[in-house]
This record gives sequence, C-alpha cells and structure tokens, in this order.
Amino acid sequence: MGVFIGIQFLFWTLGGLYFSWNNMDDVHGDTLLKQEKKHIESIDFSQIQKGIDSLENEINIDSIHSINLIEAFGKPLVQFKYFSDNHLKIQLIEAETGNLRPPFSGQECLELAEQQLIEQIPIIKAEFLEKHSTGAHHEYRKKPLPAYAFALDHPTKTTIYVSTELGQITSVRNNNWRRFDFLWMLHTMDYSTRDYITNWVLRIFSVLGILTIFSGFYLFYLTSPLVKRFSNIKSE
Repeated sequence: MGVFIGIQFLFWTLGGLYFSWNNMDDVHGDTLLKQEKKHIESIDFSQIQKGIDSLENEINIDSIHSINLIEAFGKPLVQFKYFSDNHLKIQLIEAETGNLRPPFSGQECLELAEQQLIEQIPIIKAEFLEKHSTGAHHEYRKKPLPAYAFALDHPTKTTIYVSTELGQITSVRNNNWRRFDFLWMLHTMDYSTRDYITNWVLRIFSVLGILTIFSGFYLFYLTSPLVKRFSNIKSE
C-alpha cells in the first residue's frame, strides 16, 4: 500500500513544491500586462438607468445579476448582467450616454489586447471561440463566451482571451499556467474539471494516506531499538 500511495504522495509533493516556489503573477500572465489602475471621475447613474430601461423595452428581464463599471478605449462602460427566461445574459451600456453598445468586434478585441501589453509583442494567431465551443479540458474553460483568443509570439506561448460581451480581457494563459494547471489536476485528483476537490478519488486516497502514515509509525514502534530498550528497562 505504501508503494501504491507513494506515487500519489510524489505527485502531491511535486505539486506543492511548484506551487510554493512559483510566481503567481507570472502564472496568471500579469507580468506581460499593464497593471495601471483606472479611475472614473464621475458617473451619471440616470444614464445607466436610461440604458436599462431601453433594454427592458426590447427584452424581458427577470432579474438583475450584477452591474459592473469598466473602462475601455478611454470611455466608461457598464457590464449589465441579467436573467432573461432563466438564462444569464450580458449587455454593455455606454455610461455617459446610456446607449446600448453591441459586443466588441474582433478588431476592437485585438486593439484592447494590444493596448494592455506592457511592450509590443506580435500576435501570430487569432481565433474566435463561439458559445459552448470549449470543453472541460480547454484552458479557457468556465469563462465567458464568445471570446477571441490571441496567441502571442513570445517564449512563454501566451494566449490572451478577450470576451466580446464583457469588453475586457478575461484570461491570460501561458506555459507556466499550463504546467500549474496540470500539477493542480494531479494534486486535486480531479481529472475532468480540475476544480472539484471533494471528489471521491481524493477522499479515498486521503484516507489511505493517513492509514499509510500511521502504519509507518506502528512499524517504527515495532522495529525501533530505542523502543525495545525502553521496554526492557521498564520490565527490569
């Protein structure tokens, strides 16, 4: 059992070493992007309400999920998330005018990605990801779609993902993240989605791991010369 569990112990240890000795900013791709904080001086919330009212005239809104304020191309935008017919939807609203804004085009997504780079890096490939086009093993899983994926000509093999409906970068993936993701999969023993840490495989191996450790302590107790010497002294 020790040899069998030891393989997983090795995976857990390797993963722990990689996680603890890594730069998480690099894993998340932040080292290639500008980290400047953008401040919006003033917002006329009546214009935002105007945009929501305009949207309600076109579509049935069951409830509001969230309202988030962002900045793109020097102008404030509102990400209005709402439920319609039990489906989560997103609408961009121009905060200054209240006008409903269409999703970002491919060119706009490209310009947004280029503007966020600290230095100019050539983009060698652009791919459009439609809704429901990424599976459980895709590196852009569980992220807003549709989106554009821009592959950079960089040693880290970085890909920037820009959501058309949110109008912002939603993920940055590089080789460091991909190694991290693989080791995280081995660490959590969730080989499907990577994030489900209460799966039964992990639970069973955790129990077996505890049994293995205690069996090692018990074996030490049975074979240790110090324990035997102490027992002999007590018997005398």
